[in-house]
Amino acid sequence: MRLKNQSGVKEFLEKLQRENRLPGGLLFYGPPGVGKTTASLELARGVLCLNSREWGCGECLSCTHYDRVVRDILSGVWENIEVYEETNGKKIFKYLSGEHPDFVYVPPSGGSVKIDQMRAVRDFAYMKPALSHRKVVVIDDAHTMTREAGNALLKVLEEPPSDTLFILISEGKDQLLTTIVSRTYQVEFHPLDEEVFYELIGERDRELYESSGGSYTVAKSMREKREIFRLLDEFLSLKPDKVYEVSTRLDKLELEDKELFLFLLEERIKKNFLEKGLNYDKFEMLSQRIAELRGGLGRGLRLSLGLLSLYALWR
Repeated sequence: MRLKNQSGVKEFLEKLQRENRLPGGLLFYGPPGVGKTTASLELARGVLCLNSREWGCGECLSCTHYDRVVRDILSGVWENIEVYEETNGKKIFKYLSGEHPDFVYVPPSGGSVKIDQMRAVRDFAYMKPALSHRKVVVIDDAHTMTREAGNALLKVLEEPPSDTLFILISEGKDQLLTTIVSRTYQVEFHPLDEEVFYELIGERDRELYESSGGSYTVAKSMREKREIFRLLDEFLSLKPDKVYEVSTRLDKLELEDKELFLFLLEERIKKNFLEKGLNYDKFEMLSQRIAELRGGLGRGLRLSLGLLSLYALWR
């Protein structure tokens, strides 16, 4: 398994596999870029493996088909593995599947995981496995699920098919319906250790490590998007004109840039609290507000309005 810095998670999942005690639903949660998606995809290989190896044998028919699908998922080349359905003359994206009939990977569609996707997942879950002994559904960025999608998923998790494993990936438990969390076994992923982070990044940059919160994915984005840092510094000046200017500019950016801004803002607020620049009540209030903004992005929330309300709470 190619999972760095999460030895406890690896040993735990191996034990569940060996003892055939995997539950019907798992929730992998923790900061972005620390191995949650890698772990889910590698665990799925083992679950589907015809030779019942913990992380897959890499040689059986299941592993061969599965590895082709995962290669396309990780490379972002999705054209050949996207699955759609026609509803009332409208083409609706469901999930990624490709050559393996017992595996689906559900990414957000247009910024959120939607109810049509969860309905498709429900139909898939109640089908019999076609190649492997079980089926696996991986739902990435599960915290972006709309409430309707969450309720649709909950109906399946309440009475999960015994031959289907659900793996939900999220940045936190608090952004999901509590009823969904209660029906999954939660596995926490921690920020990368400094040495592992430097190995992945290819340089020793402590400022980058601290700013990214030990996240490889965030660090890569930060390198490529220095403009977000400038906007963050201007917002944190807490000058009314700068706050308004930055907030309205953020509305025009891509979703991933907005998410990066909120992540960095949360890290700065946390640092401010640890250095005793904020009292606990205000820190908790601001953190909760940022969590609400992050969850609202997938539902079409105008970030500028959310940030202006956050500024009103802060000043």
